[in-house]
Amino acid sequence: MSDPMQPIVRRFEITAGDGLILRGEVFGDRLWTGTPVICLPGLTRNSRDFHPLAERLASDPDNPRFVMILNSRGRGPSDYDKNPENYNIVVEANDALHALAAAGLHEAVFIGTSRGGLLTMAIAALRPTAIAAAVMNDIGPVIDVTGLARIKTYLNRAKPVEDWDDAISFVKIANSGQFEALSEENWQQMAQMTFRDDNGKPARDYDIAIAKAMNDVDLSIPLPDAWPQFLAMSHAPVLVLRGAHSDILKAETVRQMVARHPDCQAHEVPGQGHAPLFVKDELNDLVATFLAEVDTKRAERTPCANPAFQTETEITYLEHPNQPDEDKIPEATPEETPPPRELTEEDIRRAKEQKLQDVLDIASEMAAMVEEEKSASHR
Repeated sequence: MSDPMQPIVRRFEITAGDGLILRGEVFGDRLWTGTPVICLPGLTRNSRDFHPLAERLASDPDNPRFVMILNSRGRGPSDYDKNPENYNIVVEANDALHALAAAGLHEAVFIGTSRGGLLTMAIAALRPTAIAAAVMNDIGPVIDVTGLARIKTYLNRAKPVEDWDDAISFVKIANSGQFEALSEENWQQMAQMTFRDDNGKPARDYDIAIAKAMNDVDLSIPLPDAWPQFLAMSHAPVLVLRGAHSDILKAETVRQMVARHPDCQAHEVPGQGHAPLFVKDELNDLVATFLAEVDTKRAERTPCANPAFQTETEITYLEHPNQPDEDKIPEATPEETPPPRELTEEDIRRAKEQKLQDVLDIASEMAAMVEEEKSASHR
């Protein structure tokens, strides 16, 4: 088993049900006892968004856990889909379930940012038992169209970024008013999370067809809510993270999530908007604490595999007041059954006559039914 203080980081690839190759990273050892985690990034985001959190969780000295980060199809190093219609919630949710099975897991804590949270709710509807717990990062059953309009605007930027300074300027403008708590180093981290390094230059790290699909969303039409999908997680603990400046997840929606779910807690992340970045120790420590609580709750529900049996001397046998003494109970005598009687030729003759009569009766009934149908047809 690997050392949790130096978690092993491995890249993986799996084949989706339709043959597409999906890629991501795993941190730590699957044999660790902490409830495993699967992280699902946002609409055009990738696994780099979760690297700081994954390192924190996998290197926890007291409770290390296995963390898997999946790049959805068309994002990061995962293959782009030739059919843009496959960039939908149901297909991507099934991809995540496929990754869960490929890792040899039947359940996990799902941490979903934005669209990743929508995938988590879809997974809860498709296979509730896969959700051991969930962290919903700035997403809920009701989406504020104000944020969607802002996202559509920066996805439609025609001019590509030229260098990393340009990339940093881009993420600052795209997230204007959203992240006042970020330092210059954090802005650099956001740029590196958003763009991939292509020979020293920043490059888009998602299929442009995803952005084009957003153009088809008519924001004048109210979006359907996802309360049934959210409540499909009622069996599992849920942590809702909301950026204080979020324009996607309203505070009122968070209050309803806590009120409707039997085991849901919420935390507002100060100085951040949509969606909070896992670059601050305080936020990552909060998630680690929640996961430790999940482990405790699961341990309390798990039946003991090695029950402590009482010894013979520790068992007290109580006498029933109406129970007679054993020496007064009469012994049961088995009833004698008479031997079977041999059939005579007369018995066999009568049985054959009865069988023949039964056949004749059935034939007569069928003939009467046919005559009745003929008469009805001539009326």
